[in-house]
Amino acid sequence: MVPKGVADIMSRNVKSVQRGTPLLDAVKEMHLHNIGALVITEQGRPVGIFSERDLLKRVVATGLDPRGATVDQAMTGKLISVPPEESFASLCEKMHVGNFRHLPVIDGEKLLGMVSVRDVLSVVAREGLGIVPPQRASRAGKKKAKPAKAAKKSRK
Repeated sequence: MVPKGVADIMSRNVKSVQRGTPLLDAVKEMHLHNIGALVITEQGRPVGIFSERDLLKRVVATGLDPRGATVDQAMTGKLISVPPEESFASLCEKMHVGNFRHLPVIDGEKLLGMVSVRDVLSVVAREGLGIVPPQRASRAGKKKAKPAKAAKKSRK
């Protein structure tokens, strides 16, 4: 069954760090929990997000030293979020149009969860949602079986 809203598919165990956290500590936290994004908080309120994309674009690509920087220097400060009642279709559209892989789920100023592209794909994989798998014969890289050669009849 297609979920009614974001609350049905979001991860409730959201990892976050405080604004001012050393950047290397934030990256280690992401690695430890095998996650692609952290919510950045200030006095318990979500104020930003730090993702793998931020690490690549704002740290690696610019040469920012993660040992001396804080998460504030690399996070996305304009926090885009979704409410828990947001529809699945609207969530998909928002993620697609904004090119988001992770969206915090926020009710008022309270962080409730995180929804990721992985959560969306889980629904698609489970429900199908009109996706038709390709035929086996047309898969790229698959060699078609050669017809067996007919055995020669012996002449005696």
